[in-house]
Formats: sequence, C-alpha cells, structure tokens
Amino acid sequence: MNQGAASPSARAAAIAALVEQFGALDVDAPAPADSLPLALAPFGKEEVAEAISALLEGQLTMGPRVAAFERAWADYIGVQHAVAVNSGSSALLVMLAGLIELGRLQRGQRVIVPAVGWSTSLFSVAQAGLVPVLADVDPDSLGLEGDFDDPVLAVHLLGCPSRARSPLLLEDACGAHGAEVDGRRVGGRGAAGAFSFFFSHHISTVEGGAVTTDDAELADAMRSLRAHGWVRERSDKAALVAQHPEIDERFLFVSAGYNLRMPDLCGAFGVHQVRRLPGFLDRRRANHAAWCAQISALNLPLRVFPELPGTTHAAFAFPMVLDADSPLSRPQLCARLEARGISTRPISGANLARQPAFARLPAVELAGPLPVADAVHDRGLFVGQSHAFDERHGALLAEALAEAFRGA
Repeated sequence: MNQGAASPSARAAAIAALVEQFGALDVDAPAPADSLPLALAPFGKEEVAEAISALLEGQLTMGPRVAAFERAWADYIGVQHAVAVNSGSSALLVMLAGLIELGRLQRGQRVIVPAVGWSTSLFSVAQAGLVPVLADVDPDSLGLEGDFDDPVLAVHLLGCPSRARSPLLLEDACGAHGAEVDGRRVGGRGAAGAFSFFFSHHISTVEGGAVTTDDAELADAMRSLRAHGWVRERSDKAALVAQHPEIDERFLFVSAGYNLRMPDLCGAFGVHQVRRLPGFLDRRRANHAAWCAQISALNLPLRVFPELPGTTHAAFAFPMVLDADSPLSRPQLCARLEARGISTRPISGANLARQPAFARLPAVELAGPLPVADAVHDRGLFVGQSHAFDERHGALLAEALAEAFRGA
C-alpha cells in the first residue's frame, strides 16, 4: 500500500512546508462578536499536519490513527472499548445491530425513544428491526428522565444529559461529549453509547462517530458489523479462524456487516482533538451558565435550560422555548435573530411523531400524549455554541432578544 511513498525525511520536509501555510489557524482564538454562527472550526494546524502525513504515507482507509483515536476516546469516556465508524448515525445502527446479534435485543422488541431528538435517533431503531416507542420528554432536560422497564435509548439532547434508567440503557450521546450524570461521563453509563464527530460538534473528525462500551463481546460484534462482517479487528479472531480452517482468514465473514469504517484521515483529526476537549468544554459550559443568567434576567416570554443538579451540561447548543402566550411566534423570533447575524435552528427534529417520515416507519408506537414535545415543536429554537464564543457573544444574543420583543 505504501509503495512509492515519499521517504521519511522528504515527507517531513513537505509537511513542514505545507503546515507553515496554516500558521494562522489558531483554534483557540476568540471568534468575532458581530455574529453568532452555528459552529466554528475546532481544529488547528496539528490536525492538518497529521492528515497530510496520512496522505503522504498512503494510509487512507481505517488504520493506525483510527486505532489510536479509539483508545484515546475510550480512555476519556472511562470505558474499555471504542469502536469508530463513519458517523454518529452509523454508530447508533452498529450499536443496535450488535446487541441484536448477541441476543441482548430481539427484532420486534420495544425500545423507548424520546419524542424530541435527531431523526436518526429514531430511524436507527426502526432500521435495526426494533419497535421505537416515542415517549414525551421532561420539560427541564428535554430528555427522558426516571425509571423504565423496557430498553431505553436516552438522547442527551444538545448536551443536556438524560437521567433515564433502564435494565438496558443505551445512550445517544452524539451531541454530548463530556456531559456527566453523578460524575459518570455519558457514553459510559449504560450498555453502550453512540457519539458523533461531525464538523459542528464539540470535537470533530470532519465526519465520524464511535460506540463506547465495557462489553468486550459487543465491541467485537461491532468491529465485524462496521467492516463487511469480517474478523480482522476482532479480539477473538484466532478462535474464529480456527473454527473455519477451510476459509482464507483474510476474507472470513462471520456476520452480516456493513461498510461503515472511519478513514485514517478522520482518525488523524481525532487523535489531536481528544486532548482539546476539556478546554473546549470548560468554555462552552461557562458560556452556557452566563447566557442562561443574562437572558433569565431580561424576564422575556421564553425559558432557557440551565445545568441541572447532579449533571455536567456539555453545552452543544443553546436552546430556548417561547412561552405559550409569547407575542412572537418561533418563525418571527428566528427571523429577527437572523437579521442580527444570529443563526437559528429548530430544536433537532422537534416532535419526531409530527415529521412526515414517521408515518413511513414499519413499526412504531406512542407511549402517550406528547405535550412537551409539541411545545418544543411549535415554540422551540436553538442558537449556536462554541469554545470560541465568550461573554461578548452572550451580550449580542441578550441584546438581540430584548430588541426582538421590544414593542412586540
């Protein structure tokens, strides 16, 4: 694979020359305070240099940098295994498919899913052959709270950790890197947790995801499922090869897998991103707390969502929900904020039961009425959050909100 690659000395010189052009790429520089975008680039020249190294070495597909990133991410979450894939949605699908393959879940089994979440929080459950049961969310966390008898996919929405409990707790932590419940990081509270490393998230591999778990059998099942069903990266590879001596071990397939691997180019970003996360998280949390206080003091007809007792909020984005008697509708408020350079979005997929795709799912249930999800759907929005924001961006948001309601 590496035939024709540059010599180490030539490669180092080429990288040094290229990276010099990125000397001004300062990941820690504060963003201009004249606007509030949804996200800002979280990477610096170290990530660029690592990616160039991978290119020059000819290591493009899943390789040593992905393995190093997996180890670093597992250590950060506090679990034994991280299995990297090409997106957070793939992480959810591989996690669920692995549990089915091991018999921990059965096709046709009910899984509780919050009615407010990202589209693939719901779709992955259905795609795995399970029956998603949409339940209403808590008005303070916008996630599932309390005890459940059925398996649960707890979504830590926009960085606010869900405190759901279940005999089989699964976590959609795609936007909650570093969030905690009672001192335990999300992604390590249940049987397994799914993360996304998309460009706009806390840390990024550009595209990418991972599943975290302490379950060695599940980790091996997911390693096969993400890569064609073969045995190459499994810890039990030798035993499986011995069971099938008639098959060339290089193409030995033991499960009905997909191709969801993370390229080494993405791993090149990830190995440098993990060490940045604590600093990023500190700044995001400080912003979240300050913005909640600033906006609450304005006494506007909307609510914000401060960090809840016993939790660490990861501050992925900054959600707000208008009061039912607000003089401004959500579209009107969004338009006024956008006019001030403040990007807005609905709160994820809002009430997923009201999305047109919901009616096309082969099997789905509602756990009951969804009044909180409906309120989020009709009156909820979020604005961006970033490690590169500070009190100036909070002041911009507070001023724009006050102005929007002035005379409304």
